Amino acid sequence: MNNRFNDDAKEQVRSRTDIAAVIGRYVNLKGRGHTMMGLCPFHKEKTPSFTVNPLRGFYHCFGCGKGGDVFNFVMEMEGVDFREALTMLAGEAGVKLEGGGGGGRDSRYDGSWYGDAQYGDSGEPERGPPPGSSKATKTELLAIHGEAARFFYECMKKHGPAKDYFKSRGLLGQTVKDFCLGYAPDGWSGLHDCLRGKNIPLQRMIECGLVVGKESGAAYDRFRNRIIFPLFDLSGRIIAFAGRGFDADAQPKYLNSPETALYRKSGVLYGMHMARQAVRELGYLLIVEGYMDYLTLWQAGIRNAAAVSGTAFTEEHANIIKRFTQRVVLVFDGDRAGLSAAQRAAFVLAPFRLEVQILTLPGGDDPDSFVKRSGPEAFLSLLSTAQPAADFLIDKLISEHDGSSLGKSRIVDELAPYALAVSDEIVRNDFLKKVEQRLRLDRHLVADRYNKLASRPSAHAEGEAVGGAEKQAVLGALEESFFRILLTDPNLIVQARQYLSPEKFIDAPSANIYSIILEAFDQSSDLGGLHDLCSGDPEAMRLISMLAVKPALAENIRDELVQKILLLERKFLKARIAGLREDLRDCPESGRGRLLEELKDYGGRLRELG
Repeated sequence: MNNRFNDDAKEQVRSRTDIAAVIGRYVNLKGRGHTMMGLCPFHKEKTPSFTVNPLRGFYHCFGCGKGGDVFNFVMEMEGVDFREALTMLAGEAGVKLEGGGGGGRDSRYDGSWYGDAQYGDSGEPERGPPPGSSKATKTELLAIHGEAARFFYECMKKHGPAKDYFKSRGLLGQTVKDFCLGYAPDGWSGLHDCLRGKNIPLQRMIECGLVVGKESGAAYDRFRNRIIFPLFDLSGRIIAFAGRGFDADAQPKYLNSPETALYRKSGVLYGMHMARQAVRELGYLLIVEGYMDYLTLWQAGIRNAAAVSGTAFTEEHANIIKRFTQRVVLVFDGDRAGLSAAQRAAFVLAPFRLEVQILTLPGGDDPDSFVKRSGPEAFLSLLSTAQPAADFLIDKLISEHDGSSLGKSRIVDELAPYALAVSDEIVRNDFLKKVEQRLRLDRHLVADRYNKLASRPSAHAEGEAVGGAEKQAVLGALEESFFRILLTDPNLIVQARQYLSPEKFIDAPSANIYSIILEAFDQSSDLGGLHDLCSGDPEAMRLISMLAVKPALAENIRDELVQKILLLERKFLKARIAGLREDLRDCPESGRGRLLEELKDYGGRLRELG
């Protein structure tokens, strides 16, 4: 595309668009509240099975299986791509789309017209920017971000607890200064008043995502009582901010700038602007998860590192890495969540023909805690133990499954996304050989299974009829009920995750959906990020839409949750017991003792559940 849309526009359009009103132009919807129904526009039916949930912003047809958000609907109905669907909906929602790269104006912001603007009591400029510039240029937005960074930095210098926080994390004053770390004061208008005093219009503050505007005309600071981490582009310019809650109970713990004309969260690697030279010199890049992980490494003299920034690892991150190196080492936290994140990142990196290694830190450490306790030399020496991504994935899944035939089959299935994504034929063949050797399987069985998966036509291929009954069987009734409870009342996710992890689900689709729900909850307690987390996964989008359009009954919902947790735990234990019994049939006498002990343990846990 010659022009690039404002990256904030998608969310603006979604929030301002009534999905029921859009779909209502094509479908006669009946009902109100959470559930509206009508005849599906995508296939012929006599009984309505097409359902819309206006509150969650999803639609789903239980007959043909099609589902998604308002963009998916317009794309499907009008036969257009995402760009055209966004344009159509943006016009109706009153959202202006910004083009770039196609010869647009690129004036240098020097405050010349800001300085002339006069403000009334409302805080809005009495006259706007010069004709023809209803949207600020990137240069102007960058300048505003610079002013905001200075404000946060100066607030930090005056706020003793904020300075003490950085000291408690082991950061030197020079590091704080180099990365413009700061503090957003605990008030509603500190930054707003500062920027207004510099004659910056309110609309520009809103475009930057620094201030949140209300329909009434009022506005308030997005970041309040938060430690501030400025986010930089590859040229070292500040394009956004991440705010960590200063209080232990702050919700959410991390709050990022919204996506804007400057900032795409899926395309930023924190610290990459500082790491480029070291990466070229050393020949590899370290990827860590957190801002403090990165800053601790930097301060310790380990400069060839960058961190993912407020999102899961993405293809855009992979493309950035490929510009600077062919070798990357993922150094995620050593706990279960960190290992799962490393697995997802390895899957994303698989098609990019990069040398990918994964370092597992001992004892659940993260890079920040390990370096502070053991020093940078110990960390660098530990890099020699990093595993190739293929070995890490195989080891991880073997540790999560038993050695039964069913367990091996599940491992092969869970490795399928990686195997199918690897673009290099030699690398793929080597991977198949490793799977065969580690699982003691006939290589032809593994290769045949992956070849069948690779040749299977897409469920969303043009002109393909979708079998509704077959699709709905992907998730079991128990799992569907459990997920609907969480989507209906996200506050219950806190309780659910105490007892169930994604690994407790015995089928891959359910484990994936649960992981997405947990990730969306971590980003926002109202699950507002579900749409974007599913946007690159059509199958997940279909399943989430199916769940979202049919909420659970609110009556006795907590009791229902407890019941579903117990049933899912029983289902997990029964599956493990069945696998162990199958293993016992073929197990030599020398290995029966361990299996019998495991069987006794799982049997006891099952009896305790009643």
